[in-house]
Amino acid sequence: MIEIEIWQNPYFTVHVCFAEKVQLTFAVGHLALGYIIGKTSSKIFKVDINIPSLFVASIIPDIDLLIPGIEHRGPTHSIILLFLASIPLFVVWKKKAIPFIAALITHPVLGDYLTSTCRVQGIQLFFPLTKNWFYGSFQALNTAFVFLEVILLGIMLLLLVMTKDLQFFMQSHSSNILFAVPIVTALLPVFTQFPIPVPTALIIPHLILIILLSVPILIDLKTIIVGCKKNWFVS
Repeated sequence: MIEIEIWQNPYFTVHVCFAEKVQLTFAVGHLALGYIIGKTSSKIFKVDINIPSLFVASIIPDIDLLIPGIEHRGPTHSIILLFLASIPLFVVWKKKAIPFIAALITHPVLGDYLTSTCRVQGIQLFFPLTKNWFYGSFQALNTAFVFLEVILLGIMLLLLVMTKDLQFFMQSHSSNILFAVPIVTALLPVFTQFPIPVPTALIIPHLILIILLSVPILIDLKTIIVGCKKNWFVS
């Protein structure tokens, strides 16, 4: 990426930025950060969380990748639209919704805005009030975020163990199917492209998350298959 200052006066500076539209925060960072923020806020407000729903909330702004005609990091990354979409959740579930809203807002603000250094890497943070693209311009954070994502994943795994949330991944639960959302939309697509569009340092973390989130789904499938067999023999 190259950003050139082409004109300046006492009031503002005009920059021209040459860069590809690249992904600066990957699924590993979004999922880990969403869980950490959501889990922390659940402790602060003393509410229980549904872990699969928390992972879905942390990745849902990237639904624009699946919607033709919507530019990535556009309206679905607007904190205004995300806040408005969160109001019904807060009305229905009150403070129980806070961890999920926190994970949702964390995605564009901490995950994308702070790591973008140029307009083509920015987000439409205040859509529809303005269609301007905003970026944090923290070059050091941009450069280091790949390594920070690995650290965030380590913190997430540590929290899963310390809070005993890891046990949830070893049990059958009606909401386990929700783990398929981040797997199908954000994690697996990485390995369907060539060359793989993530830094080498994040390939193993992606695989770790795919395995971790797949285990409860497989446990559910096993439970369903065993149940079907029992019903078949009984009948």
